[in-house]
Amino acid sequence: MPIRLRLTLWYCLIFGLLLVTVTSSIYISHRTSHYKEIDRSLTSVSTHFKEEVEEEIRGGKPLEQIRLSAGEFTLSGVYTVLKDANGKKIVSNLESNQLPHSPFADISTMTKDTLHTVTDPVLGRYRMLIQPIRINQQMMGYIQSEISLQQIDMSLNRLGWLIVGFTLIGIVLAALVGWFLAKKALSRVELISDTAKAIAASQGFHQRVMHEGPKDELGELAETFNRMLESLENAYVSQKRFIADASHELRAPLTTIRGNLDILQKMKGLPAAEKEEILSDIRNEAVRMSKMVADLLSLARADAGQEVRKQIADLTKIAKEVETEIQAWKTEVSIKSRLEKKVATWGDPDLLKQLLLILVENAVRYTRAGGTVTLAISGDKENATVKVIDTGIGIDSKDLPHIFDRFYRSEAARAHSPDGTGLGLSIAKWIVDQHGGSFVVTSTPGRGTEFLVNFPKVQ
Repeated sequence: MPIRLRLTLWYCLIFGLLLVTVTSSIYISHRTSHYKEIDRSLTSVSTHFKEEVEEEIRGGKPLEQIRLSAGEFTLSGVYTVLKDANGKKIVSNLESNQLPHSPFADISTMTKDTLHTVTDPVLGRYRMLIQPIRINQQMMGYIQSEISLQQIDMSLNRLGWLIVGFTLIGIVLAALVGWFLAKKALSRVELISDTAKAIAASQGFHQRVMHEGPKDELGELAETFNRMLESLENAYVSQKRFIADASHELRAPLTTIRGNLDILQKMKGLPAAEKEEILSDIRNEAVRMSKMVADLLSLARADAGQEVRKQIADLTKIAKEVETEIQAWKTEVSIKSRLEKKVATWGDPDLLKQLLLILVENAVRYTRAGGTVTLAISGDKENATVKVIDTGIGIDSKDLPHIFDRFYRSEAARAHSPDGTGLGLSIAKWIVDQHGGSFVVTSTPGRGTEFLVNFPKVQ
């Protein structure tokens, strides 16, 4: 069932229950007050006549000679008749009225006043009051008073039908208003749904929900949906660029390897020196491609939400391990270190070591022969700091915002080191983010670059 229809039905149900409760209360209150007024009128008239009859009997007047005076009760609508103990009519206040039969079989045994509603086949519904007349414990007769309920029943019947009609009209109006309000409330949801369908059909993540309305829950939903679309668009564009860049970067070493293999296959009589040069070129390209695939695997695991197992990691110890590995590198760059003792953070030692290797290797790659690369570990009360400082080619200000993008390499970087992959700093940024750290990069083209990483320090 559509939400719009369900909301409308709920509106109708709630309004209908409220309307029925209110109108039923009005009807019952009106009906009760009318019947109470009738009973008061009936009791007042009957009691007056009873007192009059008892006074005359005590004065010595026989029951058969007593007459009832209508007086001010003529217009009350109450018909009163005096009967003896056997039920024989003695006198009534309105001779023209036809009295319904009494519903009580044996009135001689009645000791108290009795109110009863009588339904007569001819005269309809009546309200009847029987008041026994006892003098000195002797049953002398009784007063039978009655009043027709025809007018009241007709009035209540009209009121009932009026209430039913009003209730039905109210429910219909509630349905119309509910349908309109549900449509208005869900119009923005339909807009979001239409936008989602259009995106699914065209894969155009550039589309947005054109929301113009109050900043309520649905407005917030539209804004959240737009933010989600923006995120999806960025991810989609990044994925397309990533695939294109990966294909391009992998194509280059594969092309080189295939070309060299074709040469070896076609030219059987190559000199040994040339063969050795070709095989060395193939090996270098294979190593480069292997490293690129390993970096791509690391990024893929990062995108998949790789769990980082953290423990107390001694950055000083990790830096010393990196320093030992660096000594085996064949480089014309001077590598120095400044390490404070026992600077620790909370993290994964293997990933932190990978971070330091990436930063140092990057610095060495883009530092000319005779330059210097410095690895420094220091700490203060709050931060454990890693610095990698080089005297290399530097980074232009327009390239700084993009250095952590995957496969991004500036023109100067490509010219200085064509064999780079452009993935190292992306992996380094992910490692820093996973450890709650922050990057600060400062650089001067032609003079060098400083990478500063702050981690939360463990005391």
